[in-house]
Amino acid sequence: MLCLEAVNERPFISICIPTYKNAVYVERLLHSIAEQSYTDFEIVMTDNSPDNSVEQLAKQFSGRLPIRYYKNDPPTEMAENFNAGLKKATGKWIKPMHDDDWFASPASLERFAGVASQTASKFIFSACKNVYASSGKVVDEALAGSRKEMLEENHLNLFHLNVIGHPSAVMHYNDGSILYDTSFKWVVDVDFYMRFLNRYPGFDYIPDFLVNIGIDDNQLSNKYYKNPAVEVPEYLGMLAKYPPGLVLGNQYVFHMLWDLVRKFRLKGAADIEQCGYHGALPGVINGIIQYQENIPRIILKQPPWSAILMKKCFRQLNKTIG
Repeated sequence: MLCLEAVNERPFISICIPTYKNAVYVERLLHSIAEQSYTDFEIVMTDNSPDNSVEQLAKQFSGRLPIRYYKNDPPTEMAENFNAGLKKATGKWIKPMHDDDWFASPASLERFAGVASQTASKFIFSACKNVYASSGKVVDEALAGSRKEMLEENHLNLFHLNVIGHPSAVMHYNDGSILYDTSFKWVVDVDFYMRFLNRYPGFDYIPDFLVNIGIDDNQLSNKYYKNPAVEVPEYLGMLAKYPPGLVLGNQYVFHMLWDLVRKFRLKGAADIEQCGYHGALPGVINGIIQYQENIPRIILKQPPWSAILMKKCFRQLNKTIG
């Protein structure tokens, strides 16, 4: 493992950047960091690139920024690359930044640091903007209304919908022991958020758009979305970490299971095993499958009707099973 280090006292924030090629994007990110008004930070770059393009950028910026660069040899999986940075971070707080994302303004890091220095919470996230590389379209991502209420009610509601969003919009306390689950690819961020909030309940939300999220058709996550061989085993594997009663005790968790059955037309244990999950199944899954079998597909595919029927199924199974 090659290391290019800049000596610095322990900083308040460690900006952890897992990289894989994308030198143009990495340069954009580093420029946005160099523009920050807040300077009590270090940069920890862990690199899976097959070439030295990112390493050369690290050397180029090392005179302007406190960069600690590490080349993974051999290259690791995505979550392991995230963890490599977390393990080497020395700051009190960790600011993950994916290599294709960047700070939206020179005041972004100062805003994060200001909240971190005053809050009792150990988990902070901000609004962000999704910027589509192919079209240039920009979509605001903010926490408000029912989405905000859902997260405030129970962080386990993230099973149904990730309202926190991208890791680059997050900053969290450097616990030193909570790492990304390397068995996951699609739910890796949600799983981390829930485990972190299990240990440190509560969060601070910054409504300012502090980070730009680069959306590219070539991102690895695109091949995981709506892929039953990824989503089915990962959601069920994540659910298996929690007590069996959670599904009937939390409607949002139940909704996740309902959507999994509906989206991939799961008909039983054989279908689930074919998707790659071989663990114990939630006791209610057969009840969900049987309930959906009596509903025309055209109705199930409509989100408003599906949500109404999900609630009816939830109440019914709570009476018969719960």
